[in-house]
Amino acid sequence: MKGWRRTGSRALIVAGALGLLSACTTAGSGPSAGAVERTARASAQGKFPVVELGDFPLAYSTTTVGDGLAALGNSKYNGNVLRAGDTIDVKIFDTGTDGLLSSAESKALQLGTFRIDNNGSVNLPFAGRVRAAGSSPSALQDRIAGSLRGSSVSPQASVYVTESGSSGFTVSGDVKGAGRFNLSPQGEKVLDAIAMGGGPASPPGELEISVLRGARSASASMERVLSDPRQNIHVQPNDQIFVRRQASSFTSFGAFKSPGEFNFEPGRMSMAQAVARAGGLLDDRANPKKVYLFRYEPAAVARSLGVAPASSVQSPPVPMVYLVDMTKTPSFFQMQSFQMRAGDVLYVPNTASANLGKAFQVFQKAPPTAAAPLPE
Repeated sequence: MKGWRRTGSRALIVAGALGLLSACTTAGSGPSAGAVERTARASAQGKFPVVELGDFPLAYSTTTVGDGLAALGNSKYNGNVLRAGDTIDVKIFDTGTDGLLSSAESKALQLGTFRIDNNGSVNLPFAGRVRAAGSSPSALQDRIAGSLRGSSVSPQASVYVTESGSSGFTVSGDVKGAGRFNLSPQGEKVLDAIAMGGGPASPPGELEISVLRGARSASASMERVLSDPRQNIHVQPNDQIFVRRQASSFTSFGAFKSPGEFNFEPGRMSMAQAVARAGGLLDDRANPKKVYLFRYEPAAVARSLGVAPASSVQSPPVPMVYLVDMTKTPSFFQMQSFQMRAGDVLYVPNTASANLGKAFQVFQKAPPTAAAPLPE
């Protein structure tokens, strides 16, 4: 009976230590591999997928994610198209002898300057209300001449754009000279627009470019815009271009030799380099089969990987977990091509044996308990 009591007390202490270990975390610890993947399957905030890099070809990389600025299209600004807000100069001519200007000394009449209203039309003397937006100046000339044929024999008109009020766009944020600028007939692109705003005020590797166009918006890192011509889209009238400095760092937790936050230039550090930056794995604690990377991916990327249901293009980013098994040789090639992004979180859990060892350490450090008095 006496031996059973002492054995039972020790069993209760060990059970209590294991329960405490599973419920709490200490420096360098965190959820087990099983806890991570169970949470992924049944999260209260919605399921998030665990994607194994080993399922992808060796050349797989996520350097390019989503459509970026290309999602807004790349149609070039047409300076020969009239728009609401433009100011035009209109003059009419009458070469006939019995027409509108037959009694005048001159066969030409300067009607004046007019602003195309928000509905795209302009009110002109003699001609009345004429649709202007969407037409070229020469097409509007023909339209004005046609509206004068009832009062003129051989009417003609000339139209000149004196102010292109609708071609303005804004550049703001981390630039040296934020402001509003007008598009030229050549049709500026995003990088041209930022140059017009004085250029970036921070290193390109730290910047993200966002373009707001009506109810749509898109973003891409400046480094991606510089390296991918498809991202350097043409600017459209009323575009709002915002240059933002973003946190260029990733964080590592768990069984790394040197966990912490590390700065880098996005797209210039692979997952392999990030693991090395964190000091590599702790030989006596880390579970090399379960190296996790947590990040938010655009919905389009999640759908392309087959881990998100089909939905609209405007879906919010999807939380995802990438899993690497560092006991497999191909994983090292995949980690070389898998690029880190700002905000990524690396995590390596302890092995089951390491957790068990910690439990025994808790048991060994526990203060001795007084034995129960023997029955008389």
